[in-house]
Amino acid sequence: MSLGHLCVSKPAGAGTADADAAIAAAEAARKAAAEAKFEWNTTAPLIEEAKAAAAAGDFDKAVDLATKAKFQGDAAVAQAKHEAEAWKGAVIR
Repeated sequence: MSLGHLCVSKPAGAGTADADAAIAAAEAARKAAAEAKFEWNTTAPLIEEAKAAAAAGDFDKAVDLATKAKFQGDAAVAQAKHEAEAWKGAVIR
């Protein structure tokens, strides 16, 4: 059976709502990292780039950048939690 004749449609790209939601999630993750005093210096610039991309109408790029920023915020929070316990292993007894 040949499937060459089937037309596969590509899913629609991201829209304004997608970009706004991704940017809001990234900002929440950044704020959580800042509250833990472990905010990475690359996260806020990614969010600003995402906002600029959204303003320019490039919603796919905005979502991609915001997703990266959210990952960084979440990773910073995980790092803070890890470091809260890991230092104990470095203390000389």
